[in-house]
Amino acid sequence: MISFKSKADTGASIAILSAVLVLAGTGLFMLFLKPPDTEGVVAGKTRSRNDLEKQVDRLESDKKKLNTQISGQVWTEPLEEIGPTALKSITTFAQSQSLKLMGFRPQKTVEVNGLTQVPFIISVEGTYPNVVKFTRQLEASSLKMGTNLVQVSATDPNSDLVSATIGVVAYRLISTAKPVVAKNNTNATKKEN
Repeated sequence: MISFKSKADTGASIAILSAVLVLAGTGLFMLFLKPPDTEGVVAGKTRSRNDLEKQVDRLESDKKKLNTQISGQVWTEPLEEIGPTALKSITTFAQSQSLKLMGFRPQKTVEVNGLTQVPFIISVEGTYPNVVKFTRQLEASSLKMGTNLVQVSATDPNSDLVSATIGVVAYRLISTAKPVVAKNNTNATKKEN
């Protein structure tokens, strides 16, 4: 009970009155407070979903563009045909720049991230400007190779001839298609004698 007659009852009575006031205030607050609007929550979820769908569409579009770019830069020929085809084009490029093709050496192939890298080392001799033009022609051609090394050194200090070692890499997508295995049809029934 609430009693303020003795000092011992005063503290407990104040605590009880405070609790009753807090309880009454909370009840009034809940009674007059407008309940939360679910339309805002639904609209937010719809807006988030629409944003995610737009982002997925944008990513799909970017993926298509990148796949188109990649398909223009990778070889589709079998690995055995990349070397001879590249050698033929590189020989033509070297001749067009008046360079002497000294060597064309295939290197060990490497498979990385879904691509087979087919590297080659090219050795040429000629004038420095022609070697630079040859290297640019390799990079800008439809040969689908990337240059990863260019080393140029003078062959004779009394002439303008240089020798160059150029590393190029052809890329080919690793085939993920599994070979189709024909199943043997064994539905024939045996007759017992």
